[in-house]
Amino acid sequence: MKIIKITFIISIAISSALYSNQEIFDFHNIRQKAMGGTKVTTVKNASHFYQNPAILASENKFKVALPKFGYGINKALLEKMTEINNVSNGSNTEKQINALKDLVPLKAATTIDMYPILGFTTKKLGNTSLGLTSYAKGHLNGDLKKKTSPILYLEGNINATIQVGIARTLTVNNQDIHVGISPKYSYKGIFYNKETGENTYKMTQTELIKIANGLESFNPQMYMLSGFGLDIGALYPYSIEQGLTSMYGTIGISIQNIISSLSGDQDIIVNDVSETKKIKTNDPLIITLGNTFNYKAPIIKNVEISTDYNIIAPTQSILKRFHFGLEKKVGPIIALRGGLNQGFIVGGFGINLFMIKLDYAYFTEEISESIGKNTVESHNIQFGLLF
Repeated sequence: MKIIKITFIISIAISSALYSNQEIFDFHNIRQKAMGGTKVTTVKNASHFYQNPAILASENKFKVALPKFGYGINKALLEKMTEINNVSNGSNTEKQINALKDLVPLKAATTIDMYPILGFTTKKLGNTSLGLTSYAKGHLNGDLKKKTSPILYLEGNINATIQVGIARTLTVNNQDIHVGISPKYSYKGIFYNKETGENTYKMTQTELIKIANGLESFNPQMYMLSGFGLDIGALYPYSIEQGLTSMYGTIGISIQNIISSLSGDQDIIVNDVSETKKIKTNDPLIITLGNTFNYKAPIIKNVEISTDYNIIAPTQSILKRFHFGLEKKVGPIIALRGGLNQGFIVGGFGINLFMIKLDYAYFTEEISESIGKNTVESHNIQFGLLF
């Protein structure tokens, strides 16, 4: 139990958007992570319309999307598992403290998600398609500092969202254009320091050792926010044929959080007196252009190529706005994926075996304003059932 407790505390972490740091401003499902974070036109299942509601217009039958569970852990944390074991299994307190000091510095990151919890799409009602989906994600970020007397700083949040989608197909100059709109309601819990009101939870060396030995429990403070938002999107299918090669694909735009409002209460301590502070905020506006095309050549046959660019996003870095991905199916069961996210090489695979679906992604992203300053590499796995 000791190693489970200390691993949980130190690995309570993630590469995610926090209200104190909006540099990680987007989220992706596991296939999109393996394809460089592309999302606007890479949605395969219309029930996953939370990235672009226009995809619903391509669906013309009732579908149910069952839960898919995902978990991610960063490379640095995996490499330190032996040292973490030494903290929990030290024969005395002095050895445990020395083992904890040996871990410094450590940036730990874990993610957990369910995309979707449950989702539905309907048959077209005239020229209109409808969908309902819900999903949850948890993000935590841990930074172990100060060699002489280690302190663990934690930041993170959990988020549950339910989203309704409405889409139609418009015909302009004999060309189909899919458009969609999606209102959503989100409920978020954010870790924070009750004494300062900041979105950072601090744990001292003494507290970490006590938790490792079962003398104290881990009870972080959290405040809750909830509110409504609105996403819109559009998709334009196209095809090109030239000689022995052919190409068909989709150009699209995704506008997330065009409307967003979140509010809640935060209890803080001022001069030893508990007070309630009203919090009002919003999720950042993100406008992304995307293009996905299937290229067919005599030798390599079919390969899917995707690119995204964030036109508007809460970052000053041009490189962080660019995403590139590839997917090549190897037979009916295996799909190989790769790409570039913020300039970092990423990749993974998907396996569809009868009703079982397994996906893996190696993903790298930057959680600071400057590329290379605070990079998190993670291994992500997702398991679900095809239906």
